[in-house]
Amino acid sequence: MSIDNVINSKQTELAYWQARNFPSSELFALSKEDLVLMICNLQMTLGMCEEIGEIAHTVLKGTQGIREGKNGINKDLLADGFGDVFIYGSQLMTLNKIDVSDAINTTIQQVLKRDWQNNKDDGEV
Repeated sequence: MSIDNVINSKQTELAYWQARNFPSSELFALSKEDLVLMICNLQMTLGMCEEIGEIAHTVLKGTQGIREGKNGINKDLLADGFGDVFIYGSQLMTLNKIDVSDAINTTIQQVLKRDWQNNKDDGEV
């Protein structure tokens, strides 16, 4: 069996799996409000992903020393990307009624409890 046949077979298998586990028919049962909220959540999440891509591009080109990074990592582009990720993230938190300050503070407290030097498996103290 050729690699193309294997890929096509697995692609078909995955399509059936997707349809069985996450049927699109369930979307038709959602209210208009739920669909709008879903789309807004998706837009904010995709916006964050797109901006992370811009940050990755900035860091990659800066470390390669080419294009806009010919003089190193472009700090203005890096800061702009971070700001945009924060803005999209804040909007996502607002949509889901999560306080941004609480989310950041809780996560910081969780991170500060980790000790990777003494527990290389999971950092938990």
